Amino acid sequence: GAESVGVTTSELLSNQLSRWLSQISNDLDIGFTYRPGDEINRDQVELALSTQLLDDRVAINGNVDVGGYQSQTSTSNIVGDFNVEVKLNESGKLRVKAFNRANDKLIYEQAPYTQGIGLFYREEFDSFGQLMGRYWDKLFGKKEEDE
Repeated sequence: GAESVGVTTSELLSNQLSRWLSQISNDLDIGFTYRPGDEINRDQVELALSTQLLDDRVAINGNVDVGGYQSQTSTSNIVGDFNVEVKLNESGKLRVKAFNRANDKLIYEQAPYTQGIGLFYREEFDSFGQLMGRYWDKLFGKKEEDE
């Protein structure tokens, strides 16, 4: 009914505002979201920012979220999520990532945030056979040709 029309209207306006904000700078992606509240959730406002630095070797993504779940024990309803990803080699396959993320407050009242850092390797391929062909020699030596 009227509630779904309100949600759809707010999504439409949020998407339009995000498009306008993203046109401010080619180096910075800006997003805006508004979600109307209900009996369980408060009105939510989210501002998201994303950029690339140092010749695209460093990617920074983050958002600030105000609102969320109704809670008597919560002292602050402002949540900041971010992640920083750094390419460690020229190809960008080896990277390090650090993050801070808000946990679901309904489940994790004692630990509202999770932080972490990790090292990862990323390889793109179209099929498993293509991936194995790329690394077969390195893993098992040269393939024997059938006689």
